[in-house]
Amino acid sequence: MKLIAYLIFPALMLLGAATAASANLFPDGNPQTGEKIFAQYNCNRCHNQIMGGDGNKIFTRIDRKRNSPEGLIQQIGMCSANVNAHFTPQETQDLAAYLNIFYKFK
Repeated sequence: MKLIAYLIFPALMLLGAATAASANLFPDGNPQTGEKIFAQYNCNRCHNQIMGGDGNKIFTRIDRKRNSPEGLIQQIGMCSANVNAHFTPQETQDLAAYLNIFYKFK
């Protein structure tokens, strides 16, 4: 019985660690900081025009262009030119962590 406990417990610990790691796609990002950056650069200005007033719909539309965490990071890079910003890697992670509230990537 002790042998089973010695084998199962480490396996469960590894499984839990793997699950926690996969749950946080942007581990270096802070969603609260990302929200401030989003507001500071008025990112929804373009989104509002595209979506007819409610810019946040751009993240949840059926035909959205970004369907992966990697794609989101690429889009942030492309959008940075629209708002005349050169986001640091940290700011990109913060923005991605914030935007994932809408995208809900897993």
